[in-house]
Amino acid sequence: MVQNNQFTIKEAQAVFESAKKQPHINYSLLILEKCLNTYSIDELFMSFNGGKDCTVILHLTSALLKMKEESKPLTCLYVRDDPFPEVDEFVNKATRYYGIKVLTKKKPIKAAVEALLNENKDLKASLMGTRRDDPGSQSLEPFKYTDPSWPKIMRVNPILDWSYSQVWQFILEHQVPYCSLYDQGYSSLGDRNKTVPNPLLKDPDNPSRYLPAYMLIDESTERHGR
Repeated sequence: MVQNNQFTIKEAQAVFESAKKQPHINYSLLILEKCLNTYSIDELFMSFNGGKDCTVILHLTSALLKMKEESKPLTCLYVRDDPFPEVDEFVNKATRYYGIKVLTKKKPIKAAVEALLNENKDLKASLMGTRRDDPGSQSLEPFKYTDPSWPKIMRVNPILDWSYSQVWQFILEHQVPYCSLYDQGYSSLGDRNKTVPNPLLKDPDNPSRYLPAYMLIDESTERHGR
């Protein structure tokens, strides 16, 4: 899916052009702008697991950083434990394409975040790919601190109110690189031993094949297969 070897100003400008016509993109950029006005690049990291939602966040953030001519790389936390090889492969491609700095930690996620913050005392906020459709996310806000039992850090949720179809519309319109598993019928990625292709994406003309994730009709079934 990567059209060029590296994210360019042309891709960044295309995102801002889309924002003029699509309010949800514009709102997400405003959230990111507020975030970057509040926290420096050294105080910010992104939770990046190779999934479609955080990939959209990475593309949006990269567009804003490119327009701001920010030279420092965005730090991304990749928490893994027996991941799909395709996810590892995509994270490596995204690292090169966006020029990000990826720090890899083992699960559980809370311990990984604690370790990251202990090693990087300046970090104060995390960009998240959370959407309101995700379990337990109904009461989230664009800016909200972690729960009391977690290390205290600001969670920034730029695409909180995006729908599944809006995520895929953005990815396809902007030719955003994404994990190849989404072309194999996976509509939501989790642990390898607990995740299978979405049964609703079976190709009706060939039951041994699956349709790509962006062809899922019923958005409420996004997490089928997990």
